[in-house]
Amino acid sequence: MNETLYNLLRQYQSGQLSAEEKTAFEKRLSEDPSFATEAGEYATCLLAIHEEGDRLLSDKLSVYAKNLSEMNATPISLEQTKVKTHRISTYTRLAYLAAAIFVLFVVALPLWLADGSTHPEAESTDEMFAANFSIPPAPEARDDDATPWRTAYGKGDYPGAIQNLEVLLADPAFKGRSEANHYLGVSYLATGKPAKALNALTKVSPDSYDWESAQWYSALSLIKLGRTEDATSLLSEIAGQASHPQQKQAKKMLETLK
Repeated sequence: MNETLYNLLRQYQSGQLSAEEKTAFEKRLSEDPSFATEAGEYATCLLAIHEEGDRLLSDKLSVYAKNLSEMNATPISLEQTKVKTHRISTYTRLAYLAAAIFVLFVVALPLWLADGSTHPEAESTDEMFAANFSIPPAPEARDDDATPWRTAYGKGDYPGAIQNLEVLLADPAFKGRSEANHYLGVSYLATGKPAKALNALTKVSPDSYDWESAQWYSALSLIKLGRTEDATSLLSEIAGQASHPQQKQAKKMLETLK
């Protein structure tokens, strides 16, 4: 447990931080995602502990009040009053201790374990995709008909590029299909649509100038889709091609996927 962060959250919640400390704490929360995530987990746990502690304390005090009402109404000495006050204080400590144990082991621990066991692959593949995906520059013109999509693509207007490329590919007489499908796939990946990207990239001809690049972006599409077995197979194929521009990257990704 990060005791420093835990105490900092308690002080922040109870208003014990100075204005400078509060500002610095809030600034770090807004600028440091990992710190904000950890702080959020501790804050949730702290709130749950207090809520559960209050509930248990209320139950204990109800029982204690009932016992008091059943006692004979006899004068209580100062020494007896001290003993009863000590018992209430003990109830408080025990209640919060029980609440902490309940939250940490019955509520929080199973959630942390479940989060770690069900999502690690999804997180790692997303990170792998983000680390390896980069958008290639707009290609030089190979025909006059491609100008509209090329202009949109070059400006980073990937939805516009997709629209123009789809129009071109809908024309049976259009000849630059491999290039169009390649950049259509890249544009779909750039807009977060890996399934459509893969569909376009698989239509690139092996004889095309864009074939090696299409292989690479197909592998990234599979990674993004979480299809790690298919991605591993394609990356192995890329890694086995000495002349492939992404051979080294493919080998590194294969090491991560093992």
